[in-house]
Amino acid sequence: MHAPGLLVVTTLLAGGLVTVGSQALGLSYPRFREVLGRKAPEGRAHLLSLVAGLPLLLAIGTLVLTFLPSFITIPGLIQDHCLPHDHHPHLCLRHGLWAPSGQAWVILVVLGLAGGAFWVRFLRRLIEGQRQVRTLLRLAKEAGEFHLLPSRKALAFSAGLLRPRTLLSSMVMTSLDHADLKVLLAHETAHAKRRDALRLVIAEAMLMAVPRRIRRMLLDDLSLACEEACDRAALPQAGCPERMAEVLLRVQRLGMMATPAGQPGATGSQLPLRVRALLGDPYPPTPSWTRLLWFSPLLLLLADPVHHAAETLLGLLNP
Repeated sequence: MHAPGLLVVTTLLAGGLVTVGSQALGLSYPRFREVLGRKAPEGRAHLLSLVAGLPLLLAIGTLVLTFLPSFITIPGLIQDHCLPHDHHPHLCLRHGLWAPSGQAWVILVVLGLAGGAFWVRFLRRLIEGQRQVRTLLRLAKEAGEFHLLPSRKALAFSAGLLRPRTLLSSMVMTSLDHADLKVLLAHETAHAKRRDALRLVIAEAMLMAVPRRIRRMLLDDLSLACEEACDRAALPQAGCPERMAEVLLRVQRLGMMATPAGQPGATGSQLPLRVRALLGDPYPPTPSWTRLLWFSPLLLLLADPVHHAAETLLGLLNP
């Protein structure tokens, strides 16, 4: 396959699979959302991150299976897969028998323009949010475990993506007593250690092709799971769930300002749900699904049918 053909095939398959997978996720997520909501927040955050990446994982896995038959013929591990069939275009890294048609180029351009529009809007908002974070950190002074920002506005959040730092405003420092500040710092330190801001940004990037309402729903659920996990991480400082809930409510009454895009804050959103999680019944133990990974090599058995299905699909673009 020539380089342009390989580029077009890879882009068409990946773009089409991400689009189809995203729409399927949009239809199915509300159906199993309640099941995920019953998981403990630490595990729920991991599961929601995985769910957000399913369209991309589907595309990557399908591409691997699609090119696997031709790849393993290069060292001669199996018989040349191109010999038994000649009724449709070939996806072959060895023979280079497929060339993109004009129709394929048109579809590629449409996918590129649509994806580019999403990425431009997302990156613009992300860059603006990070610019605000850098400005606040320049104005703040390092004070041990956190950065103190001279401001009459209430601010408390984990600032930054790769190297997150806790930022508190002087208004928060003077409004809370020492015990409450220790709880607040424990919550924000948990955000920084978990890199929740980076998690949320990556999840949003992977969900760009999902319908907006479902995308917002899934991101809100992920944000809630991250906040609940950090609330639980701060419990040793609070002493008990009731005390933790009291601190959250006191911080909320300060009138916390909205944090820059992609940055988790102390009170965040959905505070009633977080208080209910703290004071309600404990979450049931999470069953271990890791044993299912032992069966993942069986997916390689799908390589041949997936490969021929992709060739047949591309054949429709080369009538």
